[in-house]
Amino acid sequence: MKNSNVFTLISEDNLNKNQIEAISHSSGPALVLAGAGSGKTRVLTLKITSLIRDKLCGSNQILGLTFTNKAANEMKARIEKNIGSKLDFPWVGTFHSISYKILRINSAMLGGTFNNNFSIYDPSDQLKLLKKIIKDLDLDNNKYDPSRMRGKIDSLKNSHLYDEWEFDDEKELQIAKKYQLALEQSNSMDFGDLILKFYELMTKNESFKVKMQNLFKYVFVDEYQDTNIIQFKLINLLASPEKNLFAVGDEDQSIYGWRGANIDNILNFKKYFPETKIYKLEQNYRSTPQILNVSNSLIMNNSERLEKKMWTSNSAGSMVDLQEYSDDREEAKSIACKIYDNKKNYKFQDVAVFYRTNAQSRVLEEEFRKLGVQYRIFGSISFYERSEVKDCLSFLKFISNPNDEIAFDRIINIPSRGVGKKTLEKLKSIFQNSENNFLQTLETCLNSNVFSKKTFSSISNLIKEISSFKLNLETYKSISESFELFLKNISYFDFLNDEDRLGNVSELLNFISEYEQGIDKPDINEFLNSIMLSSSIDQMNPDSSYVTLMTVHLAKGLEFQSVYVVGLEEGLFPHSRAMYSIGELEEERRLCYVAMTRAINYLHLSYCKMRRQFGSIIYSNASQFLDEISSCEEVNILQQSQQVSDESNRVFHYKFGQGYIIDSEIDEYDEVVTVEFDSGYRKKVFIADLEEV
Repeated sequence: MKNSNVFTLISEDNLNKNQIEAISHSSGPALVLAGAGSGKTRVLTLKITSLIRDKLCGSNQILGLTFTNKAANEMKARIEKNIGSKLDFPWVGTFHSISYKILRINSAMLGGTFNNNFSIYDPSDQLKLLKKIIKDLDLDNNKYDPSRMRGKIDSLKNSHLYDEWEFDDEKELQIAKKYQLALEQSNSMDFGDLILKFYELMTKNESFKVKMQNLFKYVFVDEYQDTNIIQFKLINLLASPEKNLFAVGDEDQSIYGWRGANIDNILNFKKYFPETKIYKLEQNYRSTPQILNVSNSLIMNNSERLEKKMWTSNSAGSMVDLQEYSDDREEAKSIACKIYDNKKNYKFQDVAVFYRTNAQSRVLEEEFRKLGVQYRIFGSISFYERSEVKDCLSFLKFISNPNDEIAFDRIINIPSRGVGKKTLEKLKSIFQNSENNFLQTLETCLNSNVFSKKTFSSISNLIKEISSFKLNLETYKSISESFELFLKNISYFDFLNDEDRLGNVSELLNFISEYEQGIDKPDINEFLNSIMLSSSIDQMNPDSSYVTLMTVHLAKGLEFQSVYVVGLEEGLFPHSRAMYSIGELEEERRLCYVAMTRAINYLHLSYCKMRRQFGSIIYSNASQFLDEISSCEEVNILQQSQQVSDESNRVFHYKFGQGYIIDSEIDEYDEVVTVEFDSGYRKKVFIADLEEV
């Protein structure tokens, strides 16, 4: 029976019939197939709102699992707005952040050397540890590539095959075992461990499992199509025995198979949960009919999908532009010009350029800089990966967890303290043969002849400043103030001696200060791991005036008024490795579909006949995905730009140089002409700013 409060929510939010049915779902498993731009977040948050308003559960009894902090924070904010009051949602967050929180509370159950101050190793920390292990084992770095080993270890953990240790040879197995042992000795976990160890606690400890199942009355999962095997198993356990599981997803947007996501989780949902009720959200509220129809024409070519077809009642917009370019330089120049010329209609923050690989951003950057188009790249080196920021975080990690060997390795000689290779090896040997942590080991070694006089003094100062830092925190000084003083007293600012790098450290201190606001007793470990568990997308600022440049994989969940998808060529998009696998080719098509459906009003697709890759010229054919949409009446196939050679139209512009007038129009105040400049730019300028050549 539907509750009157649900009807109130419905009337207030102007929902469609399918959304109403999903929100009105009473109990048991539900799968909401939510196509692109169909209002899935509204449905998800209003469903939770109805549960709280009807007093079916409290906000602390809801487990909400997402894949980004941005999605989790948006979910919380919307529910609070619906309810009209501030609520505590302790269990709404990413899979990793929720797992981290539960493991920290229950660290005593983990066994081994783990305690509640355990560190999280990010991918760069993992690589450093694996490189060290491979070197210690005297193995060939090429044969036992650290990056490949990291990928394999992550994959086995995501697939819940880690106990089986499926490696190519005994040496790989040896590396993996030493890696896992080193993590434990450092009181550390990688991302894969967070979910794996949570699941293992659930399966190995009956009382803990029952406690978790009683804690969460309802389980909500966003972007369900992106779940991997271990996440699926964890969800299944947490939602038992009531199976109050509300999963929202879209198989057409399953694009993370390369990192372990299993599309079967959503395709076979009803098989895994036979009592499931399926709700389809097929009305798109985001895009124009032209963009949606072209996107539908593409995704219909996939066989691994459930039956649904997106539609919209939005007003008609412009056709989808499809353009061929001679090469990647011309493509970048043209797009830079289009964005610059059209900034009256679309501000820079309204525009995004998507590409398949990070390498494609270089030529775009060059052309954007030349024309003065402000941009920001997401997915390249993040702020937290910058050397000086990494140094500071390592200091904090070591202070919080003095068993962290990777943090110790990084900070022991920053600034230089004269700790040589032999001394470092001796310190580590003493550490491994005692029950002391690295900080205690340093203190012990001060009373022996391990250090030279100069090194003795600098190590003594480091230990003293760590103690002072901890004392400052105990006397309720802020982390940011205490840490700034610590860095000053160990001469780190003098060591940097670079304005840009000092600016990055200052920005980090600002981040710490922001984190501390509104928290009674800030926790270093909590701050550190909030950073480890964040992504570049979490740092996006919608109010900043820049064009967004990113790979399509990062674009999911975002939307922009104007979208350019570049490099739609065979071997690039779809990627060459997908050419001989139907499953991988379909994932590439889903990736292209995701890119296209980010657009609200304008979509521009392009490809090049020739592209520079790895220092060579590669000749390309248009992507098969373009063949699949080229017959759509909503596609506008643009001719390749041709430079006009009529000498009588040749002009000079003080800023852009020489070129040819190719078109003219009467502006409200003056005559405006379009000039094809010799540099390759095509721009609209006032005729008064031109001189004849």
